[in-house]
Amino acid sequence: MTTDYVIAIDLGGTKIAAALADRDGNLSLPCRTDTPAHEGGAAVVGAINALVGEIRSQAHKDGIDRIVGVGIGSAGVVDLAGQRIIASTDAIRGWAGTEVVSLVESAVNLPVTLENDVNAHLRGEAWKGAGAGKNYVAMMALGTGIGGALMVNGEILVGPHGTAGDFGHLPTLLPTKRACTCGRGVPHLETVASGPGLYAWYLENGGDPAVGGARELEKRALSGDALAARIYTEVAAETGRALGSIVNTVDPEVMIVGGGLANSTDIWWKPIRAAYQEQLVNILREVPLVKATLGNAAALVGAAKKIWNRVDG
Repeated sequence: MTTDYVIAIDLGGTKIAAALADRDGNLSLPCRTDTPAHEGGAAVVGAINALVGEIRSQAHKDGIDRIVGVGIGSAGVVDLAGQRIIASTDAIRGWAGTEVVSLVESAVNLPVTLENDVNAHLRGEAWKGAGAGKNYVAMMALGTGIGGALMVNGEILVGPHGTAGDFGHLPTLLPTKRACTCGRGVPHLETVASGPGLYAWYLENGGDPAVGGARELEKRALSGDALAARIYTEVAAETGRALGSIVNTVDPEVMIVGGGLANSTDIWWKPIRAAYQEQLVNILREVPLVKATLGNAAALVGAAKKIWNRVDG
């Protein structure tokens, strides 16, 4: 019996990752390329098509010819039909308005699915990771920005405008004077609690510009730098309060935290957990706060699951 496979794509502002995936979400033949983020939507679609071709070629050499679809998890807001990008930040110039599905399908002659990358991340974690076996799951991803996603009764909640779970734009009580990346002047969580936001909040409080970013800031905090430690603690606590507020609002079975900042040490996790528990209403005190387990593979696994769902009807 010939085994079927799909190709999974994870498209971000700096890189596009791809892999072959079987029906159990096992990934193989990984490859990646830089995102041509300043060259427009057509160039980005071209890069996707090139990766599909690369994996098909390698799969053929390995005796695999039954590739039945392509699943894409992409940065940006995806329309409700799952066909095109309807909004995007300047991280990928000209991405908004790109008819991703039709352009890729016509080039590779395979069925294609498209969803937001953080939704794909949650889909992967709910299938094979920290949310496996759960039907009601919330997730926050903290890295270059802050994203989020919600699963309700086993389905990703998208919302009528495609932005359900956009937790980076929750308010923050930290008195930053910087505008959010969304352009609003009011203080949003992403402004202080993403990787760049945490670092910028440190500088806003008189930090040393010689510190290169959030990772070095954590090292400073761990080595006894009082300001770095205070910033890390207060930002983590603010994040924990936001996570608790989300749980209070949507009542999930589990709250998952992913993204690069989730790899931080206890100087970040300890105040997050404390503030999270402090925020929860009594009936939700047992909802676990857990770290995502699939790492960089999560969105690929989720994208694979999405296209398998379509292929299987």
